[in-house]
Amino acid sequence: MIMKKNKRGHRHIFFALTFFAAAVPSVNAAPRDVYLKLTAHGQRLDLGVSEFVVGRGASVEDAKTARQARSVAKDDLVFTRIFNIVEGGPSYTGKPDELKYWEKIGADILLCGEFRAEATGHYVVARLMDVEGKGEIWSKEFQFDKKESPRKMAHSIADEVVLRLSGESGIASTKIVFSNDAPGSKEIYVIDYDGYNLRRLTNENSIALLPKFSPDGKEIIYTTYYRGNPDLYSINTENLERRAVSTTQGLNTAASFSPDSSRIVLTQSRGESPNLYLLERDGNFIRRLTRFSGIDTSPSYSPTGNDIAFISNRAGYPQLYIMSAEGTNFRRVSTRGFCDSPAWSPRGDRIAFTMYADGKHNIFVYEVSGGKISQLTSGEGNDENPSWSPDGRYIVFTSTRNGRKELFRMFADGASQARVADIPGKCHTPNWSPRLY
Repeated sequence: MIMKKNKRGHRHIFFALTFFAAAVPSVNAAPRDVYLKLTAHGQRLDLGVSEFVVGRGASVEDAKTARQARSVAKDDLVFTRIFNIVEGGPSYTGKPDELKYWEKIGADILLCGEFRAEATGHYVVARLMDVEGKGEIWSKEFQFDKKESPRKMAHSIADEVVLRLSGESGIASTKIVFSNDAPGSKEIYVIDYDGYNLRRLTNENSIALLPKFSPDGKEIIYTTYYRGNPDLYSINTENLERRAVSTTQGLNTAASFSPDSSRIVLTQSRGESPNLYLLERDGNFIRRLTRFSGIDTSPSYSPTGNDIAFISNRAGYPQLYIMSAEGTNFRRVSTRGFCDSPAWSPRGDRIAFTMYADGKHNIFVYEVSGGKISQLTSGEGNDENPSWSPDGRYIVFTSTRNGRKELFRMFADGASQARVADIPGKCHTPNWSPRLY
């Protein structure tokens, strides 16, 4: 798409870019406040994305890889909705007339790249060019093994561009883990945030559910009935090795990591009513957090680690509660229906949760400071099990609006709800990963 507009409102931005670049010793120390300056004036950055230049002697396959990497990076940047993407200009080879053309068709900044293939891997030198000022803002070389998909390299490029222009890394390097029953049993699967690279992680021919990434991205914990008891297991995300975390007789379920990945809070029964317990990461017992004759479950740490949101039926039906991480200072969040699956936002300001009201499950958010509750989903089907992206701008959830339970995602205000991918079977309890590379 090509967008043209009046560019007079952007001149203060390029002055800031030029001044900052002159004040620092390296273009790689590019300004991170460009996007903030722009949005302060109610505008999006018009970001041109050119075709990547391929070196002489490149094979047809190399050229195809370069086109794919550029296309995926562009799609990642479109997904952010913080840029207007401008296309249709020439590849940038260093000629002033090329930048003039990009300026003519409305680009403020140009993302360009030089692709080459060597025996040691694929390389892309990505650059951000100030189209009006004709200067380089930032550049970086990316390298990936030839056996890896160019999608991974493209995701890294896009995340770095978002970081350089907004001050916070993008989420293109993230994944979503979930349970799915397509094989005839419930198994754990993972998929890229954009719906590509679906992979099955377990083959237990049993019931595996409620997967959660560790905040450091090194493992996934989940509950499995593989040995008959609902045990807590872990999958190493690098080598996919499994290990038992807690096999205490009775429930070991609905587990979540602390923000520093050192501890796990979960629901255990231990021959009594299901309550919340605290374990070390390796499964060693620390202490019991709640003591209630009913059910306490679905814990979710605040990003500071000081509080835990959870679900309890101590009021007579499942409600949302908040307590300190030490198991004190219980506060009930007043809602009008049955609640489930709370998820604390990465910024700490909101808690997303499922509520059953008016005959349906929908996703709601609770504002921690003001106490306001807002409904994010409505319409056909049931919407459940929200999980936040690491930047707090998106939520993944399950929905039956198309007849079976599928993965959907939306902006944190409920806008732009869309299916993640057409995945066979029914999907359950998704969890969004941290940034993985």
